[in-house]
Amino acid sequence: MLKESGLRILKIGGSVITRKEGYEEVNERAIEEICYAIAENHRNLILIHGAGSFGHPQVKRFGLNSPIAIAKIHNACVRLNEFFCRKLIDHGVPAVGLHPMSCSYELIPRMLEKSLLPVLHGDVNSDFRIVSGDEIAVFLSNLFNATRLGFATNVDGVFVKGRIVEKFSRDMTPDSIGEEDATGKMRGKLEKIFSLKAKCRVFIFKGDGEKVKRFLQNDDVGTEVIV
Repeated sequence: MLKESGLRILKIGGSVITRKEGYEEVNERAIEEICYAIAENHRNLILIHGAGSFGHPQVKRFGLNSPIAIAKIHNACVRLNEFFCRKLIDHGVPAVGLHPMSCSYELIPRMLEKSLLPVLHGDVNSDFRIVSGDEIAVFLSNLFNATRLGFATNVDGVFVKGRIVEKFSRDMTPDSIGEEDATGKMRGKLEKIFSLKAKCRVFIFKGDGEKVKRFLQNDDVGTEVIV
């Protein structure tokens, strides 16, 4: 169990830091904003990002049925992670990429003790399946008893009947937003969140620099999901 108190976990959506209509195309402006916000407040933080246009197009193109396909998808995800970490380092953040395909999560507590920022990402695994950033975020929240879990997305929060709600609970039904991608959309995200065992506050919000900054300052932002 992680001894550090006040652990925050922040998952940045792939649709925020990449242009998902492109092919391995980053959104540099968004990344710069987010890096600037994280640089001000990165203690006791685990960062996770989605694969965006470095993962979803590759899954559609190569499938998940062969070793070479898995290798190509994984290495594309690693390229995005390396780019993001370089940008964080440029902003003075001691970011270290961890690749779910091959890393041990047991490294994370020691990294945090040494003031390093673990940066994980959506990936594939040796069972030939997708491991989404959302899945990793929930797993690590349970493993390390996080106190705050944030999902920075391309929408302002959870929509119910056409409007953003401040709080979302199990008995509510979210609106459908956009087409399904390789990892599922809002309903899939909420299903994963509701599987949480950790007693932490969870927020879904717009992934811009100002909202990320507010989340890291322990402000309420976007929609709080009541678990």
